Amino acid sequence: MFPKFYPIVPDASWVERLAPLGVKLIQLRLKDALAADILLAIRLALVACQRHGCELVVNDYWEEAIDCGAGFVHLGRC
Repeated sequence: MFPKFYPIVPDASWVERLAPLGVKLIQLRLKDALAADILLAIRLALVACQRHGCELVVNDYWEEAIDCGAGFVHLGRC
């Protein structure tokens, strides 16, 4: 079961800060990110989540999320 509330963070460094605290679901919302930085940010966030038993939701960048092995994506960009 997913938590009712979860943080939405702007970069992987926030995922690395929150995952060790016991957060079980984090959404990575990379807005205005450079294309070259998106894959790296998703990979870093996934590593942090996997290390601490947390699920990662990647916002908008569904192709990159799938390429990196993320289990969840949020599709909200128009």
